[in-house]
Amino acid sequence: MKVNVQYAETHLSDLASAVDNGEEVEITRPDKPALRLVVSNPAHELEEAQWQYPEIPRSEIFGCLRGKIQLADDWDSPETNAEIAALFEGEEEPPEIIKK
Repeated sequence: MKVNVQYAETHLSDLASAVDNGEEVEITRPDKPALRLVVSNPAHELEEAQWQYPEIPRSEIFGCLRGKIQLADDWDSPETNAEIAALFEGEEEPPEIIKK
């Protein structure tokens, strides 16, 4: 089924039901690529990951870094954010932060 954006905005629940029933829904837009509604299937995605990495046990695919990543206490401080912004902008030294 092909519908335009305006129809999709007003009939989203009907379109979701159609997708649940196996129908393919395409939302057309002027001058832009069409959108396609699909059912997300986490079990299928797990099977895909298992197929790509058969040597990794299923229990280790998701959450494999749980407890292995640690963040510094100041990971989201204004100073750290200014330093990261300076690095992105190619500056040698980050600007000084004035605390209130």
